[in-house]
Amino acid sequence: METFRRYEKKYLLAIDQYLKLMEKLTGYVKEDKFSKTEIHSIYYDTDDYQLIRRSIEKPEYKEKLRARSYGTSKGDDPVYIELKKKLDGIVYKRRTKAFCDDVLNDISSASFRDEQVGNEIRYALNYYGKIAPKIYIGSVRTSYVAIDDEKLRITFDEDLRYRIKDLSFSRSIEDRKLCDRIVMELKVAGAMPLWLSAILDEVKAYPRGFSKVGTAFEKEIRRSVTL
Repeated sequence: METFRRYEKKYLLAIDQYLKLMEKLTGYVKEDKFSKTEIHSIYYDTDDYQLIRRSIEKPEYKEKLRARSYGTSKGDDPVYIELKKKLDGIVYKRRTKAFCDDVLNDISSASFRDEQVGNEIRYALNYYGKIAPKIYIGSVRTSYVAIDDEKLRITFDEDLRYRIKDLSFSRSIEDRKLCDRIVMELKVAGAMPLWLSAILDEVKAYPRGFSKVGTAFEKEIRRSVTL
């Protein structure tokens, strides 16, 4: 079982901003042990996309259920199942593993490696009723941690892609570009250090709300959903 409690802030960076930022971060951060990874995520929702629509409305409390693979997965390969909740700006994430095919075919009958987290996932499934894989999001992620505080993580997602067909933990000819920017996320347990605030000001990088799955929903699905 893995449990996370932290603040997360997102930034959309142009290429020139990203290059300037990386130059200024030299000496403050180092590559994470999983420094560069291709991420494949599948988001679950109801037929009327209740979870995603609620997330777009930016309520004080929201949650999402997703399955994630770091690299291509299939068959009996294990993938992560994440129940992610956000309340008053704080992100709480519970994570366990299950088999790839079980997760894609019927998550409600999947065997979760950690039973406690599995029970929480099953509760969410029962609460929302019929829930199934709906949207794929793919990216290439580079991860860093602060040299003086490894609880401070900075990730950069590039090559952002999405699709609503052929949902699997791999690339597909159905993939479409999500956006041209680089998505940076800051993940901190407490306050942001002053050195990082100063660097972000220098490169004119400011936090903004951005949901990858919400953006995909707006591009492809919203007009077809009967509310």
